[in-house]
Parts: sequence; structure tokens; C-alpha cells
Amino acid sequence: MTHLTWEYCDDPEIQYLNCPAPTPMRNHMPQWFKQLKAKKQDIDIAEQQTIRNCIGFRGLANIGYTIPLPEDLDGYDTYFARGRVQPQMMPGTIFANKGTAPFASGDDSLYEYRMKILNYPWRAKMAKGWRLLILPYLLDWSHDWQEFAGIVEPNFDVYNGTQLSTAMKWSTPLDPEYNYYSLQTVIATKRRLPKLVKGTLTFCAVPLFDPELLDKQTKGVYNDNMD
Repeated sequence: MTHLTWEYCDDPEIQYLNCPAPTPMRNHMPQWFKQLKAKKQDIDIAEQQTIRNCIGFRGLANIGYTIPLPEDLDGYDTYFARGRVQPQMMPGTIFANKGTAPFASGDDSLYEYRMKILNYPWRAKMAKGWRLLILPYLLDWSHDWQEFAGIVEPNFDVYNGTQLSTAMKWSTPLDPEYNYYSLQTVIATKRRLPKLVKGTLTFCAVPLFDPELLDKQTKGVYNDNMD
């Protein structure tokens, strides 16, 4: 197999989501970039160049995978978007800022942000030595929400021989010859934002090869939690 394949979760509770498979970032260029010309005017001087000519920025489209947000995020828990993370877990950051009044009718919280774990019904099956890094979507920015970067160890928190660290139920068994990673992300949205709309691009999942991890797994000195 290639170093990465995606497996879909057959949990009946998540089928309502109709969540598409992760696809390469290059398939999800932001609208502002698509409309941008390489030059402001048809003359060849540096001041007329736009970011469309930036090799470094364009190169971001060649790494990683993403999924457009499969449902609106409006602050309520769903099977896809749930709690378990709170602004008070990040004291001293902007995410723990408080206002002076509730941000919505019936909402007595003074925290400026609400936070959710997003449980995408996909997991990465990767060859030994490979990791999966979660980053914010790299090609656009927002003042209203923030996706957090993160990386976990392969085969983290396995139970029943089929599931990783997720509340979703899987029937497909895990193969001990591979590394698995749940596609879970953590997002903070401002409470003044009525909802983060379906289709928004929020994250980038990047495969990373780790020679040290491969060496440990090959020598059998790495505890991959598959027992």
C-alpha cells in the first residue's frame, strides 16, 4: 500500500453527516486566491507582484489533506461536534478572555470563545514510521475562529481492537502492522459568531515520516498500544 489510506467509520450514529473523504489541499484553494491575478498590472516590477507568485505560499497546496466542514457549528453539541474542552483550560491566552455580558440569549458564559472537538468519521491508516500532523487550514485566516495544531502517538488509546481515541464505534479491526490516527480536531469559535457555516475549510492533515519512530517500531522497542 502507499504510506496513507483513509478508512471510513461505519458507526450508524454518524451516517447523517454524509461526510466526504479527505482530499488534497490543492483541491481546496480559497476563493480569494482563485480570483487573484499574478500581477496588479501588466508590467514586470516587484511592486506589482501578488502572493500568487509566492512559491512558498503556493507550495502549501502540495501538502496535506482537508475536508470542508460537514455541518454548521452553532454552539450545540452534536455527534460530530462535542465538548470536553473548555476555554478555562487555556488560562492566559485569548481563548480564556471574558466579556462583560452573556454573548447570546440563554448563554450565561462570559468566555469570548466556545471550543469543540470535531470527530470526523475517518481515520488514517499509515505505514510504520509515519505520523499525522493536524494544522489549521493554511491558505486562509479568520478573526472569528481558530483551529488548533496537534499530533498524537500512533495507535493512541486503542480499545476493542477496532477503535482509537474517539467515541465513534468502528467494526473494522485495526491491523497491528500499521499506524492508525483518528481524524479529530479542536476548534475555538467566537460566541458572537452565530454559526460557523458548513463548507468552511478549517484544518489540514499532513503525513510526516519520522525515521526515529520507524527505527523504534522496527526494533520492537516502541509501545504502540495495540496489545
